[in-house]
Amino acid sequence: MPTKGRSLANGEIFGNFIPDTDSAYDLGSSSKKFKSLHLSGNTLFLGDSGSISSGAGGSIELPSIKIGTGANTVKLEASASGKLETKSTVAGVEQTAVPAVESIEQLSNVDLTIAAEVLEIQVADPTAGHGTNWTWTWLTSSLPYARTAITNQIQTNVPLYMEGTYQINNFANTQYGSMTQRHDFKLKWIDGAGDQNLVSWPTTTIVNHTHASINSGTSTSVQRLSFTVPSSITPPTLTAPTVTYTVASGSGVYTFSGTRSGDNPEIGPLRKGGTYTFNLTATGHPFYLTTDNGTNYVSGSYVGEYTNGVTGSRNQTGSLTFTVPANAPDTLYYQCGIHSSMRGTIVIKDLAVETNENGNYVIYGQHDQEGHKNAIELRPIPSLVNQMCIVYDATNSKFVPQDMATYVENTPSFKNKIKEVAGTATLVAPDGTSLVASVKIYADATYLPAIGNVNGDLAFAEDTSNLHIFKTGTGWQIATASPSSFTNLVQTGALTVTT
Repeated sequence: MPTKGRSLANGEIFGNFIPDTDSAYDLGSSSKKFKSLHLSGNTLFLGDSGSISSGAGGSIELPSIKIGTGANTVKLEASASGKLETKSTVAGVEQTAVPAVESIEQLSNVDLTIAAEVLEIQVADPTAGHGTNWTWTWLTSSLPYARTAITNQIQTNVPLYMEGTYQINNFANTQYGSMTQRHDFKLKWIDGAGDQNLVSWPTTTIVNHTHASINSGTSTSVQRLSFTVPSSITPPTLTAPTVTYTVASGSGVYTFSGTRSGDNPEIGPLRKGGTYTFNLTATGHPFYLTTDNGTNYVSGSYVGEYTNGVTGSRNQTGSLTFTVPANAPDTLYYQCGIHSSMRGTIVIKDLAVETNENGNYVIYGQHDQEGHKNAIELRPIPSLVNQMCIVYDATNSKFVPQDMATYVENTPSFKNKIKEVAGTATLVAPDGTSLVASVKIYADATYLPAIGNVNGDLAFAEDTSNLHIFKTGTGWQIATASPSSFTNLVQTGALTVTT
């Protein structure tokens, strides 16, 4: 091979070593290979456009890498923004460049986007009277929410999510079944009677609607609330409520109607700053407020009478008006000055929107009368910060995030294992103390709370020595009854036992 005037001496090259013909000669062969090739930091050119360079710190710099031959190849290269991207050629057709996978979100079958919930909800209450509990019906919603489908079930707490779009159809708008009156359904910032402090999001319409499991599948005129929960919640300035109760006298009871119904019912919550008027038709039964729960009651003595903010105390007819002062106790009682059995509990709360143990706001689904309510928790849209697992969504053929609580609820084997472990475990509070089921003690059985109870609550009444258990839909039931009669056995003289 000519050397173009350059020479080889003792295996050394002096000057450039250039062949006299382009692309004609090999350096070594498949059977005769060089052992090592030592190059400086300059560039090794491959073909007309390819090259390999040695960078700082010993790195190798490649403009791009092409994998495969023929009509189907993949090229890896750096994008203008400095990200690794792939450009495929399929059947000879070059595809659009896409980012190479650098994180789990870039996998084609993983979608970590949290879409807002969209859900249709049915509420009803086909029972007679003032109404007891709303029953709820909904289908399983999209992941990651994935609510368990329920039909006509009572719920202690109903979650709604920020940015979620909801439609609530109130079948109790029409009287059917055992109902003796219809019931409006309204979203309220606070629990209580009246139409003050309504949540402004819903648009309410009256439409005909059908559900196979409600009102025998008959087309029903429902009250429909349509709304989207905002992405952030800012409670409004609340209006101090103005509420009126209608109170008459019965046989040993005060009978309430209208805003609150029943004999000696627990009423409230009354809100501090609110004004509450009791319209009285109770001749012979002076009506007053007291801090005494009946333990120290003496007929005609008005023990513990509470008069702060009260006008018309001890009236039998006309009215008693109570503007709740800021320093009012959490609990008061209404009481007849003559008859001990004519009394009931008054619950008092601050004029404020509630938050729960999770720090989330709680609003209420309630009609314009007192009671017949459901707590509704406004939860933030789930974020990847608090996601505990990724599950496969067969609907979209993708892996998507899901909170652990929902995963457990929808995975019976996991749920059963937790129950199995919990059955032998000790519940521990955040402060480290063990939690043991307790029984609330009441001096008087007539003071067992009528609202705010959950299924399985226990209470002991000292005046009757009875243990009571609360059953949803039925109320307080005596769990252990006192014996109605006793047999006294008395032994005199010697006792002989024959076996």
